[in-house]
Amino acid sequence: MELLKKIIEGDEDAFRRLFDMYYQRLFHVALYFMKNRQSAEEVVADVFFIIWKRKERLGEIEDLSNYLYTSVKNQALQYLKRNIYKEDNTDLYSIEYIADETNPEVQLLSDECQTLIQEAINSLPPKCKEVFRLILSDKLTHKQIAALLDISEKTVEAHIANAYKKISASVNKKYSSKNLLGQFFIVFV
Repeated sequence: MELLKKIIEGDEDAFRRLFDMYYQRLFHVALYFMKNRQSAEEVVADVFFIIWKRKERLGEIEDLSNYLYTSVKNQALQYLKRNIYKEDNTDLYSIEYIADETNPEVQLLSDECQTLIQEAINSLPPKCKEVFRLILSDKLTHKQIAALLDISEKTVEAHIANAYKKISASVNKKYSSKNLLGQFFIVFV
C-alpha cells in the first residue's frame, strides 16, 4: 500500500490521510467500549500516536484495517482496566434518512419513517445494536466484527438477522396500520 510506504518514510500528509480515513470508524469502536466521548477520542489519539511513533514497523502489518480496529479495542480495554473514564450516555446509533423528494408531505412521512426506524434501532439489545452499527455505518465484514467483539461469525450473522427482523417488524406494524407501507422503500446499505 503506497500510503503506508509514505508514512514509513515520515510523510506527515500521508499520515493525516490515514487518520482522516479511519478516525470516525475507530472513534465509534472506542466509544462502544468507553461510553464516553472524551475517553474514546483519547483512545483513538493514543493509537494513532503509537502508530506514528512506531511507523517503521508498519510494513509488517498484513491487514491495516484489522490492525487498527484491534489496536483501538485493546487500547480501550487497557483504559477500562485502569478505570480512566466517566459514564456518558451518548447515542451512537442515530441514522440519517434523506428524502429524495422536496414535497412537504413526502418530507413529513420521511421524517416520521426516520424516527420510527431510529426508535426500532434504539430498542435493539446492546450487542445486537453494536453489530448492526458496525455493519451498517462502519461497513465492516462479519469476520472483522467477530474479531473485534470476540464473538463468532455465526453470532454476528444472528445479530444482523435479528436487527433487520425487529426493525422491519416495527416499521411494518406502524405503516401497515396506516396503509402507508407502499410509500416507503428502505434500504440498509
